[in-house]
Amino acid sequence: MIKASDLSKVVIITTAKALSYRIIAEQICRANEWYCAVYEIPQFREVFIGSQYDLAYWAHWLKNLRFAYITVEGEFMSEYSWAKVRNICNNTRCYVPTRWGKELFESHGVKVQDVIPHALPTPIPDPPRERSISAVYLNAHYRFYCRPYDLYTCDACERKGWRWWRNIRNAFPDALGFVGSCAHVDGAVSYGNASIEDVYRLLALGKVYTNLSTHEGFGLNPVMALAVGTAVVTWDIPVFRETVPEAVFVPAENEQKCYVDQRYGLEPGWFIMKWGDVNQLIEAVKRAMNTDVDYSAVRQRYDAKKLYTKFL
Repeated sequence: MIKASDLSKVVIITTAKALSYRIIAEQICRANEWYCAVYEIPQFREVFIGSQYDLAYWAHWLKNLRFAYITVEGEFMSEYSWAKVRNICNNTRCYVPTRWGKELFESHGVKVQDVIPHALPTPIPDPPRERSISAVYLNAHYRFYCRPYDLYTCDACERKGWRWWRNIRNAFPDALGFVGSCAHVDGAVSYGNASIEDVYRLLALGKVYTNLSTHEGFGLNPVMALAVGTAVVTWDIPVFRETVPEAVFVPAENEQKCYVDQRYGLEPGWFIMKWGDVNQLIEAVKRAMNTDVDYSAVRQRYDAKKLYTKFL
């Protein structure tokens, strides 16, 4: 039973459809000791959590928000889309998880209240004493379009980098890959709807987390890997320089502009995917095998109580 004195702590949140946004919403509620109801689009309430493409796509229904927590990923196809985001952020507090995203938003005149990084989901198990697996990778799998409104997605716009998984397995035969349950990748295992604690345990199996992703608005998986003491090797992309500075970086000399649109239930837009030579990444993984990770510092930096109490 909620007391009358606690009514200010009652918060109703709408999230975009990705599971990660619901996890973020639940973490925010626990950190602030709010009584929360979390709904998924198209149920619209007083707080919105999602990407910029979700925000613009549903802008007409997002009225009188207490705040919005927006993952910034790239550009829009039209100035009209930026105008919709500016209108929302001129009338509510808009927070973003990266400095890179803040700079991009502000370059288009979008007002940003503050930068609040995504926090680590809990509970976080203790790191294992021994790791028998050389390398591990865990991520979803999806592709975008190489040209606006194209009929088919393309390999170069496969965002999570699974196209290099065979190279990783050839170099490290014991490597384990865990892919989202709706996809099939040769040599990878579906991890389905694993609990947060089980995801951490999967990430802790390997000595190195091979972060093959070519673009992220934040990228929580490599942060979670560091939090259980797993070294991270990743493409040298600005957002990862910001979120996982402890990682070993591999030059990203190739790039591809990739597009999203209404077929994804998103505002039309584009972002740049970047990657480098997979053989250089494999050599970096070998060098990182015996790296000691200060996982305690990572946990402190991404503590939900420290970060998510800044919203109001």
